[in-house]
Amino acid sequence: VIGLIGIFFYGSYSGLGSSL
Repeated sequence: VIGLIGIFFYGSYSGLGSSL
């Protein structure tokens, strides 16, 4: 769960979240 949440939050900052 932390992995998905982490990528969703961290990705949003890095821009990778948009990919998800």
